[in-house]
Amino acid sequence: IHLDQVLVEFTCKTPRPSLPTEWALCGEREERLEVLKASTFALVISPGDCQLVASAGSSMRLFEALEVGAIPVVLGDHARLPYHELIRWSEAAIMVPKPRITELHFLLRSLSDNDLLAMRRQGRFLWETYFSTSENVLGTILASVRTSIQVPAAPIREEPAQEIPHKAGKMAGTDANLADNGDLDLGPVETEPPYASPRFLRNFTYTSANTYQTWNRAPGPFHLFPHTPLDPVLPSEAKFLGSGTGFRPIGGGAGGSGKEFQAALGGNVPREQFTVVMLTYEREEVLMNSLERLNGLPYLNKVVVVWNSPKPPSDDLLWPDIGLPIVVVRTEKNSLNNRFLPWDAVETEAILSIDDDAHLRHDEIMFGFRVWREARDRIVGFPGRFHAWDVNHQSWLYNSNYSCELSMVLTGAAFFHKYYAYLYSYVMPQAIRDMVDEYINCEDIAMNFLVSHITRKPPIKVTSRWTFRCPGCPQALSHDDSHFHERHKCINFFVKVYGYMPLLYTQFRVDSVLFKTRLPHDKTKCFKFI
Repeated sequence: IHLDQVLVEFTCKTPRPSLPTEWALCGEREERLEVLKASTFALVISPGDCQLVASAGSSMRLFEALEVGAIPVVLGDHARLPYHELIRWSEAAIMVPKPRITELHFLLRSLSDNDLLAMRRQGRFLWETYFSTSENVLGTILASVRTSIQVPAAPIREEPAQEIPHKAGKMAGTDANLADNGDLDLGPVETEPPYASPRFLRNFTYTSANTYQTWNRAPGPFHLFPHTPLDPVLPSEAKFLGSGTGFRPIGGGAGGSGKEFQAALGGNVPREQFTVVMLTYEREEVLMNSLERLNGLPYLNKVVVVWNSPKPPSDDLLWPDIGLPIVVVRTEKNSLNNRFLPWDAVETEAILSIDDDAHLRHDEIMFGFRVWREARDRIVGFPGRFHAWDVNHQSWLYNSNYSCELSMVLTGAAFFHKYYAYLYSYVMPQAIRDMVDEYINCEDIAMNFLVSHITRKPPIKVTSRWTFRCPGCPQALSHDDSHFHERHKCINFFVKVYGYMPLLYTQFRVDSVLFKTRLPHDKTKCFKFI
């Protein structure tokens, strides 16, 4: 009583109808919400009849607490909260047996401020997603039934790619200036036609065999998006596995010397490819050079060129023949958001988003792809950036200085899962995409916000690269003086939309150990990424 304010009322002038063994709600709904808005916790006492696991009164008290962001404290371990088989209520509510009522204040006092914030935010998410409207309630019922009988969710929406016809010119790889791999054997270039990622085959059966972490358990406690946890079976185009039901620890297979390691992907999904999505705007020569540099890149399925200019390519433009499809996609308008549209032409789970002026060696791309296969829920890229708090102005700043710490990876050269393209384009709040269009900037920051928000994990930076721009290329938008000022504004606006700062710092960087090392064939080594 000396530390906290506790409101307990045993009398009520206008009690609501209730069952004989349950505590009645008091007063009008607006009056109760005003009290709960000023509360950190809301006590929900389960009915006295142990055979009654739920009641209208206790459920109403629970929903009102979730609506205003108070943490429900359910007194009575025999109570069953809605959809308890599917929703992890431990992330949003506290269950306490009635005999431990005397310890309640001590238990609540033991929670840290970070835990309280996480639980309040998760509770609000549960209410908004599953219980706030009649439509959400009906959708939750249908989703729970579908999950129980293991009917797969509907496929995600894909963006139809309106291809621009183009003609191929000379065979790529004839320019000695574009060869930058030396004598390094990066792995086999597939001799058969490109193949898509293995499709999700277990449509009507659900098994956890050989899984590492299932998708419905992957996201952290912060969500804006109504896709989990009632969807343990992802759509066929939106899975985080090639042919399984969850994240798998994709390793280097049985090990071997450097040569064997380079010659095959190995791991639990030994056959997999990725798609390059390249955004371009009226820089035809730069684009052609970048496409030529992709010639001979192992495990590349196809290249999707997002033509962001209203003017079509020149009629006499000869596109390089790199031995696999180059799909040139026409866009409705010039928007950096087009980079993250889930184009139906992308048939792989892995997307390498790359700028038309990005200059990466094949060995760097291959190493990034291997790392992404072991962290399929993360953004894996090359140049790292970080956010910082400006004490003087009480706002967030975008920082590109050299640092041992990072919280973002630029998507001008980064791997990510195609499912995030769907979330970015169709689920992420429209206000964020509008700001990207307004400033013609910040789409990479928005994607980092999105992935960190869903996974509660930072991105992964590979190699020691700090930039990836090709030497001698025309200057990009990022060289403009207003570029950094706009990115400061974007970060602060995105924080307002999400309600908190989702970016997480990390000092972790993945470098190659023995990836380029020549070893005798009779020597067996184990490989580690540090």
